[in-house]
Amino acid sequence: MNANCDAPVSTEAMDLAATNGHNDRLLWLHENRFEGCTTAAMDGAASNGHLSVVEWLHLNRDEGCTTVAMDGASIKSHLKVVQWLHKNRSEGCTTAAMDGAASNGHLDVVKWLHENRTEGCTTAAMENAVINSRAKVARWLNENRTEGCTTATMDKAAGLGYLGAVKWLHKNRSEGCSFAAMVNAASNGYVDVVKYLLTNIDQEASNAAIAAAAENGHALVVKLPACIRGGDG
Repeated sequence: MNANCDAPVSTEAMDLAATNGHNDRLLWLHENRFEGCTTAAMDGAASNGHLSVVEWLHLNRDEGCTTVAMDGASIKSHLKVVQWLHKNRSEGCTTAAMDGAASNGHLDVVKWLHENRTEGCTTAAMENAVINSRAKVARWLNENRTEGCTTATMDKAAGLGYLGAVKWLHKNRSEGCSFAAMVNAASNGYVDVVKYLLTNIDQEASNAAIAAAAENGHALVVKLPACIRGGDG
């Protein structure tokens, strides 16, 4: 019945079967092989939303999982898996759970973690929400969490030409930006962002910013500081 009993197999076989949601293969390996699996089995199954596999592993295997399980499920918006792990397992998660959920725009997961878990998030949550254009998540974090963001958030938003994000950060956050915001925006030719930084934020058009704009052929950006000083902006 088990013709391949002596074929080379490792714990990776069951780990991969679980990760990919292959229930039949998982059951066969469990009943016919002795190698077993590792915590990567439940971690992978949870991360990919295979709740039935997670439940089976919990009942039939003793390897368990790690914080990667809830982190991964949160990042990929598998809320039912997150809730099941919270109720049935003790490993919990890390700040990567809320950070990743925020980055990917999964507001329902972010809210659930906020209300039911204590790990919280880091400044990466708001930063990545802003950079990835997850406006609803960024607003919610601003109103309900205290981690905030860093100057790197506006620096990156400016470099991507996200004027709306730059304006929102300026109005709602106190971190501000660094000289990199102007350099980034100028280097990429975002005239509207450069103009906003010059007129609304205490930033000067540094030699580095002007040089970066000139090097990349953004003549309008190079001329803008002089135009604003002359009242023509």
